[in-house]
Amino acid sequence: MEDDLPTDFQVIVVGTGMVESIVAAACSRIGKDVLHLDTSDHYGGLWASYNFDGLQKFIKEVKSDPAKQPQVYNLTEKWYIEKDSTQDEEKKEGEENKTEESKKIWSQSSFASEYRKFNIDMTPKLLFSRGPLVELLISSNIARYAEFRCVTRVLTWLNDKLTPVPCSRADVFATEAVSIVEKRQLMKMLTSIVGYNEEEMNNEFKDWNDKTFTEYLTHKGLTPNLIHYVVYAIAGGTSRMPCLEGVRECKKFLMSLGRYGNTPFLWPMYGSGELPQCFCRLCAVFGGVYCLNRPIEKVETRTTDDGKTQVVVGSKSKALNCDHLVIGIDSCPEELLSPEPAEGADISKAVFVTNGPILPSEKEPLSLVRFPPLEEGGSTVTALEVGPATGSCPKGLFVVYFVTDKVTDAEADLKPFAERIFDMTGDQTQTSDKPTCLWSLYYNVRDTSAPRAAAAPGVHVCAGPDAKLDFDAAVLQAEQIFKEICAGEEFLPRAPDPEEIVFEDDVTHGPQFTGDDADKE
Repeated sequence: MEDDLPTDFQVIVVGTGMVESIVAAACSRIGKDVLHLDTSDHYGGLWASYNFDGLQKFIKEVKSDPAKQPQVYNLTEKWYIEKDSTQDEEKKEGEENKTEESKKIWSQSSFASEYRKFNIDMTPKLLFSRGPLVELLISSNIARYAEFRCVTRVLTWLNDKLTPVPCSRADVFATEAVSIVEKRQLMKMLTSIVGYNEEEMNNEFKDWNDKTFTEYLTHKGLTPNLIHYVVYAIAGGTSRMPCLEGVRECKKFLMSLGRYGNTPFLWPMYGSGELPQCFCRLCAVFGGVYCLNRPIEKVETRTTDDGKTQVVVGSKSKALNCDHLVIGIDSCPEELLSPEPAEGADISKAVFVTNGPILPSEKEPLSLVRFPPLEEGGSTVTALEVGPATGSCPKGLFVVYFVTDKVTDAEADLKPFAERIFDMTGDQTQTSDKPTCLWSLYYNVRDTSAPRAAAAPGVHVCAGPDAKLDFDAAVLQAEQIFKEICAGEEFLPRAPDPEEIVFEDDVTHGPQFTGDDADKE
């Protein structure tokens, strides 16, 4: 590969994270010569999904050589079960007699034997059904590379227990958690929010710019019960959320209802780490060249004889030239970055594997949970629960992700929330309503989501993942970078299906369609 690789490309992309992969696909789609590199031996970077063996290698690498993964720190792994099964047969038989369907007693070795059935995300995110990423996947025809499942329920922590959030009109009128009067208030409020366009929204709330969403809802007469649902569960905010931001988040939630399911959200089969790979596939289909495990030694810019700026990437002692370099912030040399923006909060994350759902359900659930802060001024926590039907874990297990803004460290920030919904003793024979936590991983991630400008012409820096629920920021930045590289070009036009591709030598002229009928065709 070293000898065969050309030295000149129009665009070189370093890193296979979400932003980088979208840009690579968009450039390749319109005919640019694209070389896509990654210093790792796998796709995704901090957006990747790992099987359980791959995750163990990642954990070991972070602990043994922090310089290789400087964005990840405070990593703490814990097993709550035995290394090998110590359940004797008599105990198993006794448990089987108690229940119609016995739960498997898991050990660390049984995890290892089914490691390929895990797909554990470093950056778990959902897609709003009418959000920018879903629209882009459809319009570009990249959706054919992926499968999705609908989130089946939205839950919140209210009155010291998990409570379903009424999402649809039917849910609102069916729930017993709110009174008849509250139902009318809630429907009136949500209907008015959906009806605003951006101009009307700005006019309606111009007197609330310096007030919170909670203050606005209180002013409108909503009860504390309804305010909890609207602020924490639907808008995904806190009592400090600005009014207009809360209205926009509510509208975003409501506009995605009913498109594919009872909630506004979709989850990618096999994890969020599949999505960067979908864009990489499109890039490769249109001629993009891929090299993984390709360290970058240096990046420099120079002016050519005709006055153009050329970017030179040193890779394995071979100089690669390009007009534009698109590079993930984790791979970009510090001297090529503009001064660092004001530092925001880092991100606290956790992954738990449990032996059952966090709340009983007739069918396998796929859950979004939004926890309000446990104390005044604290942060909210978002949790995602995915099961075996999503390709995330073996049968009988669930993977639950927690994300919040860092306050102390990941374990201190998230363990109090985990203890409310999991049994943390490791006892798989217990009969409480809480599922048993079998394994956990806490870690912090440096927040590199603030856009960083490059200090050199021809270099475009891609931000890292943020703590938000969706991919919107990644899609927006990818489109902005594409427009800088390919001004005036269409961003990811629809790619033809294989059966639609006609090679020039095989063209057979048939009837020509014009006007409205052509559009329908």
